[in-house]
Amino acid sequence: MAKTIHWPLQFKYDVLAEGTENFYVAFRIGRLYYDNRYWAPDEIVDIRVNHNIIRKGRVVGDLKLCTIAEINAEDFARLKPSLQNESDLIAFLSETYQQPVTQETLVTMVTYQNLALTAENVDVNDDPHL
Repeated sequence: MAKTIHWPLQFKYDVLAEGTENFYVAFRIGRLYYDNRYWAPDEIVDIRVNHNIIRKGRVVGDLKLCTIAEINAEDFARLKPSLQNESDLIAFLSETYQQPVTQETLVTMVTYQNLALTAENVDVNDDPHL
């Protein structure tokens, strides 16, 4: 099973509507992904929503470790439309991970570029944990 950038169901139509020219970012709480270099530059990954593969993506550059307060405007603009400010990102991460999140919470940022949508990649559920 390929490595994954996973989004909750609420972002399905965002992921489907995104183009292939722009870069996008995802954040994960903590430094585990960063310390282990979970995603590598140019690696092809599954972009999943609610455990289903929606499309493939390519990791762009190296991972970045920062606090939420250190996220710049350009990176916020690369997030899903409903997460493009600090307070919305904090609320999302807190709800998703069921833990307190503040401006000083460390996060790992992965930058990726979507690959073209293909019929064989949309809504594929190959997650052996389900």
